[in-house]
Amino acid sequence: MSPLMQQTLEQKALRRKRLMELSYPEKVRIVQELRAATLQIQSVTEKQWVLKEAVPVYGDKKA
Repeated sequence: MSPLMQQTLEQKALRRKRLMELSYPEKVRIVQELRAATLQIQSVTEKQWVLKEAVPVYGDKKA
């Protein structure tokens, strides 16, 4: 296993351990923050207009 992959897995294990040690109310607070961020992102993306160009038809000779 590469050193980078080993380091990534070790960091992941430490983060999971820290999250497991949190109290239930703290976990709920984190989930609520994530939900609020998700709703904010969704509201912004729904307001964006996407401009699309017409797809050219190749090989269509009408002359």
